[in-house]
Amino acid sequence: MTVLSLDTAQSESQMRAEFAQVLGLPEPVSEAVLRAALASDSYARSLLASRRTPQMLQMLLASPPKGVRPKDQHATAELIQRGSRSLLTWARTGFSTTDPVEREQRSEACRQCPHRRAPGASLLQATRSELGVCGLCGCPLSRKVSMLSETCPGESPDTPGVNRWGHVITLSEPLY
Repeated sequence: MTVLSLDTAQSESQMRAEFAQVLGLPEPVSEAVLRAALASDSYARSLLASRRTPQMLQMLLASPPKGVRPKDQHATAELIQRGSRSLLTWARTGFSTTDPVEREQRSEACRQCPHRRAPGASLLQATRSELGVCGLCGCPLSRKVSMLSETCPGESPDTPGVNRWGHVITLSEPLY
């Protein structure tokens, strides 16, 4: 259960104020507390559970966990490994690309996806694509939608067992 999620339409200061209101605090929570709550379900749950215990809540607010990586940020080693596997799979298909109609359908699904993110600070995620990066797998979406061998890692909200690109999810595909 994630208590909060980053919504591009809502500023961080608004989120800090709203989270403070949920916790029963008179002032917005710190940026560190908000980021830690977004990155760690257990920290967010602990904060909520401590709402009626002011001393415990203050202790948690004073020392948010450090070094918690948000779920939609991927480690460099993870990106290299995933990218290498993707490239090898694509090579086995003869570097086949999607036709323009399928590419646009995939792109539109990605534009509508709540997991789509702006490229991260990692050099491996640097992309000039208006599509950005998949928050589930870390792949640059402009490349992912073009490669015939790629699949969407997110399940369709309307059709269980089908990904957001409309393909049946196989057991070998990780669901994030």
